[in-house]
Amino acid sequence: MPRLLFTLFLIVVSSISFASKTVIKGVATGFANRELTFYTYSDYITNNKVYLGYITIKENESFSFEVEQTNIQKIFIKIEDKTAWLFTEPGKVYNLTLSYNEAFNKGKIYDRKLSMKFNFPIPNEINMEIIKFNQKYNVFFDENYLLFVKRDRSVEPKIKAFKAKMLKEVADMKSDFVKNHIIYSIAQIEFSINVSYNDNQTGKNSKNTKANLFLEYLDNKPVLYHNAEYMTFFKDFFKSEIKDMTLQMSGLDLIKAINEKSSFAAFNKALDKYPFLQNEEFKQLFGIYSLMRIVDDKYFTKKNIVSMLAEQKKGSNYPPQRIIADEIIKMITESQSKSGTKATDFILINQFGESVPLHSFKGKHVYINFWSTWSVPSQKEMKIIETLYKKYNEHIDFISICTDYDMEKMKSFLNKNPNYKWNFLHIGKNQKLLDSYGIATIPVYVLLDEKLNVISNPAPSPSGSAERSTEENIEKYFYEIANKSAVKDKSIFQTPKNK
Repeated sequence: MPRLLFTLFLIVVSSISFASKTVIKGVATGFANRELTFYTYSDYITNNKVYLGYITIKENESFSFEVEQTNIQKIFIKIEDKTAWLFTEPGKVYNLTLSYNEAFNKGKIYDRKLSMKFNFPIPNEINMEIIKFNQKYNVFFDENYLLFVKRDRSVEPKIKAFKAKMLKEVADMKSDFVKNHIIYSIAQIEFSINVSYNDNQTGKNSKNTKANLFLEYLDNKPVLYHNAEYMTFFKDFFKSEIKDMTLQMSGLDLIKAINEKSSFAAFNKALDKYPFLQNEEFKQLFGIYSLMRIVDDKYFTKKNIVSMLAEQKKGSNYPPQRIIADEIIKMITESQSKSGTKATDFILINQFGESVPLHSFKGKHVYINFWSTWSVPSQKEMKIIETLYKKYNEHIDFISICTDYDMEKMKSFLNKNPNYKWNFLHIGKNQKLLDSYGIATIPVYVLLDEKLNVISNPAPSPSGSAERSTEENIEKYFYEIANKSAVKDKSIFQTPKNK
């Protein structure tokens, strides 16, 4: 092969990221035959979930899951409503023990944590290094908590000493990922004490200004798309920047690029005049993030912002930014189904294999419950739904959406409960639907009107005041809906009197 062609070949090969198989396996104590779900984030700007798959934990409580990776990822492990997470490197094997500590999670309704132990810990492995740093960080924060909450900058010398100590420790660290995790965690601490671009609050010798933090942590530095701490710092640092810029006279061309031209190219050109945005890749990431920050601002045209993001999704020279632009568009267009909004539509499969769209229920009120076969409250409240269905099904459609990954579990449940005659649908691979409806735990109930607008999310549960003294009983609403429907029907069919 000619030398020039061989050199070009090496350049091309070196620029390609190859996927490697990563294995996560171990034991889940006390969770035999339960489902184990794995997900990650699409990116660290939106933190949108990407579901990687699920497995069923074996009878002996062992499990093994494989995933293809091209870079280090933060992977979340979920059993029922309990989660843990770890960082995984392509091609590595992770052997874990998962368990659940009732005492540690006492009083938690949401955000229950799985306990996770690495069975064969390697001292310089990335998770071990990050765990060691997190322990030091927690000790530092606890010791200086009162200074942090004073918010008068008196904690700054303590931060400076902690920073010097940590940076000395990372100097010889082999993993750039861990090194940057630590560096940008410290950057977040420094930024947390209300810095401004020119800050004389702590005296003329204070270097903890926003300008200096930019020079130290962001200026002419690589954009670390796959490092959560870098991206968290980036987002915090610039969260109000675009709004401040557009409030100045010099920001009129930014507003024009959005509201009149609807052009990312014009927006990007208007950003050229800002000294801190001289790096093209960094500038375009700033632009994409800025559009996300102002999408709900009444002074900017949302439709134009979506169009500009679509421009970057298709044409950006930076592949990670195409993904981020796409995920922001999804966030905007697939908005959460909150009270007063249009319910997120879906097409799910029932136990007979039929596709059932939400819009097919238009014309009647709809009571949806998200449930699971592992949830005891879900199953207890089904009995009450059965009673409500018999009383109100003429005026209200009932939909129960099973969130188990395995549809056979829903079918088995219905075979054991043949009296449950209302609509049962299975979530399947539509796990994003849970995020659309803001489902953080199970069971959750949602009430829709005849036009499929959200009346209440979460809506009162069937048991209501029977088991939760602080919660309204949904039957009160059903009774009112039925009465209104009866009055409406009576007025339609009533014969007008002769005058």
